[in-house]
Amino acid sequence: MKYFILLLFIICQTFVVLAGGNEKNRQSLVQSNAAVPDTFIYRRIGKVSLKAYVFRPATAGNARPAILLFHGGAWRLGEAAWTFQRAKEFAGKGLVAISIEYRLANDGLTPIDGVEDACTAFAWARSQAKELGIDINRVAGYGVSAGGHLVAAAATLPLANNKKINENSRPNALLLYSPALNMGHDPYFVGLIGGKGDPVSYSPSAHISKKLPSTLIIQGEKDSIVYATDALSFRDAAIRAGAKCVLYLYPGVGHLLTRNIKIQYKDFDADPADQADAHQREDDFLVSIGYIRK
Repeated sequence: MKYFILLLFIICQTFVVLAGGNEKNRQSLVQSNAAVPDTFIYRRIGKVSLKAYVFRPATAGNARPAILLFHGGAWRLGEAAWTFQRAKEFAGKGLVAISIEYRLANDGLTPIDGVEDACTAFAWARSQAKELGIDINRVAGYGVSAGGHLVAAAATLPLANNKKINENSRPNALLLYSPALNMGHDPYFVGLIGGKGDPVSYSPSAHISKKLPSTLIIQGEKDSIVYATDALSFRDAAIRAGAKCVLYLYPGVGHLLTRNIKIQYKDFDADPADQADAHQREDDFLVSIGYIRK
């Protein structure tokens, strides 16, 4: 995996996905593409307040499935708004969709802190089941790139920051989009951990068991940021363990299904047909596990 080049990639991703330009223009695009969510604070750490942005279905209801969305950004960049459009689409299909803000690996923080935040977010969502109208047994995680690592880590790791991860803090299903899964010996990830933990202990690929929730992986075959071989190995190990894991491998495209496979850290250009197909596969997967009605 070559996450050391992903920082430049994310800068360009921000430009394309959120229309770039100045902050005013970017915020305007976000607001025009997604309904205004309800904003909650799901965690406070010192002076830091982490927010959860909740998109509710148009019709009222109780015990609905929920899905928590985690953005990408090499653990160091990004914001919850990057997932707003997909969250709105999930809400339109009857899910309570929640875009999660988490601590980035800057100023002495590491991906370990992001994993801890992800676990806290799942626990918080369940604690707010009555307020949010969700079914605590149907809380999925949706993770993009580094966000995919956080979701998979919450599902598989025994510990987060030396604390046991209880079932209340785990997702019931995983939807992973170009996820970072095999982190134990990746130089970039090891550098981010900075000796504050064993990188292998934060690598989802090292903790696959039959307890893995139903999992969907979307992966570009030519991805040079997170490798297709890692997704294939994860899928195969999950099946051997007796878990359900479905992988859709898209030929000829790279990270986040970009068509620019030569330089995947700039000029982000997702293949429209592949992206539409991937979102349909995600919806079909949610139908298959009872989160979306046909």
